[in-house]
Amino acid sequence: MTKTEEKSQVDRTVYENEDFNYAIGWNRFSLDVLGAWPRRNSGIIGRQRSLVCALGIIILIYLPQSASVVVHWGNMDAVIECLSVNGPVFLAFAKLLLFRYRRKEIRMLIDFMSDDWNTPRSLEEREAMLRTAKMSRVISLGSGVITHTLFVAYIFYKIYFGIEDMKRTDLDPRLAVGLLHPARLPFDTRKIEYFIPMWIGQCFCTYFSMTIYAVFDCMISAVVLHICGQFSVIGLALRNLADDQVGCRSDLFREKLAAIVKRHEKLNDSIGVIEDSFSSILLPQMLICTFTFCFQGFALITSLLGSSTGKITFLETAFSVTYVFYTVLHLFVYCYIGDQLLVESSSISYSVYDSHWYNLPARHARSLLFVGYRSLRPLKITAGKYCGFSRNLFIIVLKTSMGYLSMLLTVKQRMTD
Repeated sequence: MTKTEEKSQVDRTVYENEDFNYAIGWNRFSLDVLGAWPRRNSGIIGRQRSLVCALGIIILIYLPQSASVVVHWGNMDAVIECLSVNGPVFLAFAKLLLFRYRRKEIRMLIDFMSDDWNTPRSLEEREAMLRTAKMSRVISLGSGVITHTLFVAYIFYKIYFGIEDMKRTDLDPRLAVGLLHPARLPFDTRKIEYFIPMWIGQCFCTYFSMTIYAVFDCMISAVVLHICGQFSVIGLALRNLADDQVGCRSDLFREKLAAIVKRHEKLNDSIGVIEDSFSSILLPQMLICTFTFCFQGFALITSLLGSSTGKITFLETAFSVTYVFYTVLHLFVYCYIGDQLLVESSSISYSVYDSHWYNLPARHARSLLFVGYRSLRPLKITAGKYCGFSRNLFIIVLKTSMGYLSMLLTVKQRMTD
């Protein structure tokens, strides 16, 4: 057996646990499509596929669309439409590169999850882990459905308006017409030999950008929720630590407590890895989500209240609503798991109080205080180490977006008066 075949066999053996695949199976499939899943036995093509996808996103979508902003400058509606799409596209590009750069850390976190699922557990502990696994599954599948719905809506939306634009004679000749994204290109896309490859390339890259934008968030949420489940398992172990069998034997008590402390520190270290590796991308995501919600709301409201009142198409409405929901949902996922992590990490101290610590010898009861003190400062996921994700932050972001939206509508009204 060759070394590559041995590594492939290791991957299949480690990741064949049914519950583990239930928790992150959809994320693994989506990352495999992009070449971003950190396989041990990836060949040259497998290792470079994610880089090819990233270059396609930046070359076929981001740069041509950024160049079109110069052409549209002065047209507030067109500029805002370009920026509302270009921001998330660049963020998707950055996420794909970050996944590639942090391959070692992602592999470590995945192995950490796999080891936990392959460890024999009591029925109560397994149920605690399955609760978070089910939530990870719901988030992944829900995000996948919304992503594919948005992709289909965007394609039909752009085909419809591309056909309409081809009939117009007042468009700037510097802009490509009929493509999926506004673009200023160095060649004439009215020629069929340029138009078809460019359209197909943008179609694939649009799918890649939407997928990595979503699956990045789903994968991080799956790991954080798994760690939340492990905090629940530690809580169960602490509550059972002071039973008659363990409490009466000093050697067994110290052994059990040492295992709990080591496990607690490992969970804290895992959150530290996530924070150090990925918090840098979460601050731009929070800002882009704020502006995207504002820009898409502006586009939808101006379409409804503008000169085309009564003529707004179903596709335009469906795309705007789905796109806003797509971006806001992924921000809410981070805020939700941030709250869950805060609650679960701080609940360790309550588990100590819920145990029968009063039945323990004094020296053993004092030992439990160290575990309780360690959890007094709850863990959190931050946006660039600037602010912690929570549902309160989500409300603040929405309120800020509405404030910016009101400002844009006021500026638009003054420009038309």
